[in-house]
This record gives sequence, C-alpha cells and structure tokens, in this order.
Amino acid sequence: MNPELEAPAAAPVFDRAAFCAQPSIRNAAPAKIALLRCPIYSDDSAWSSLMQNLAEVERYFAEIGGVVRIDERDGFAMLEQAGEEMPGGTWPKFLYRDRFSYDVTCVLVVMREWLLTQEMKPRDERAPLSIDDLLTQLRPFSRKTNAPVEREKKRWLEAVNKVIVFGLAKRWGTEEALIVRPTVRAIISINTLKELQETLRNFAGNRDETTAEGAVAK
Repeated sequence: MNPELEAPAAAPVFDRAAFCAQPSIRNAAPAKIALLRCPIYSDDSAWSSLMQNLAEVERYFAEIGGVVRIDERDGFAMLEQAGEEMPGGTWPKFLYRDRFSYDVTCVLVVMREWLLTQEMKPRDERAPLSIDDLLTQLRPFSRKTNAPVEREKKRWLEAVNKVIVFGLAKRWGTEEALIVRPTVRAIISINTLKELQETLRNFAGNRDETTAEGAVAK
C-alpha cells in the first residue's frame, strides 16, 4: 500500500473514568479547585490536600503557566502567573491583573495599616479587627462629606463582604470582627501602601468635587 494513501491513525480516546480514578488526581482535586477560587490557608480543609499532593498540584498549574506560591511563615498558598523569565512565562495569560473598586481598595488599605499595628504587638496581645473600628477608619474616605451615615455603612459593609469573598479576610466566629488574612500583606507591599495612602488622601481632600475610582491591582 502506498504510504501516502494510508488513513491517519486514530487519536487516542481519553478515558475520563480511568483518569479520575487515579489516586493522585482524585486526592489533589480539592486543592486545585480551592486555588482556582481564592487563596487557601493552613486552617482550610483543602490545605492538607495541597500539602500531600503538592507535586501534582504544581504540575497541574504549570501546564498553563501558573505558579503555586506558598508562604509557610503565614500559612497560605495562592496562584500566580509565571514571570516572563520563568518556563511557561511567555504563554498566554490565564490570570489577569484585575482592579478593585474604590470602596474595596479603601477597605484593604485600612486592613493593611491595621496589620502593621498588630505586627508591633506581642502575639498574645493581638486581636481580631472590630467591624465597628473598621467602619470608623473608613468614614474619612466616604465619597461625600454629608453622606447619610446608614447608607455609607451599607456601602462599606458590601465592600467588606467582597473582601471576604476574595479570601482576604474572614469573620471571627459569631462576633462582629474580622480576621485579616496575611494575603493582604502579600498583595499590598509597604511601597504600594504608601502610594495608595497618598492617592486616597488626595481623593478625600477633593471628595465633593470628584467621583473618580481608586484602584489597586489584584
């Protein structure tokens, strides 16, 4: 038979059942899914899946140019895009640098400032961030000086809930307080914090003249 007339070989069929039945795939799934949603922490149920199947999780995200960043000191893991100097770093991006709204940016800045104050205290004197204290510190950033208090409170609480959804804070039991996650420190460096503080101060000084949106890269 003429080789040029031979039919192309059939592509191998993907056996989904066999693939999903592999222990390494099955056991690593909780960590992969959790990382796609938000950062995961050492007290999350997916943490053990990550630690026990780290090589498989890293391989999985490496296939699409992702890097699993693990901070052992603060006990969290998050996804990052591989830098251009890294293998896979020139591939199409699957993580995009999104922008937080003005309200969420303000909440994160206050939380980052609060983390700095906590770091200067002995560990046994540290406490969760009271939501009332957080709202008090957010008032200077209200869009208008004469904005109704209840309406502003609702706006800020909506922003706080978004920060919780992003995995950057969580509620402290049934108390009206928050645990600020160490990932806030990771995404807002000291230099970035100073820049944001200056931007927000300028906005607050002209808040009755502008409605510009502040932003910070996610």
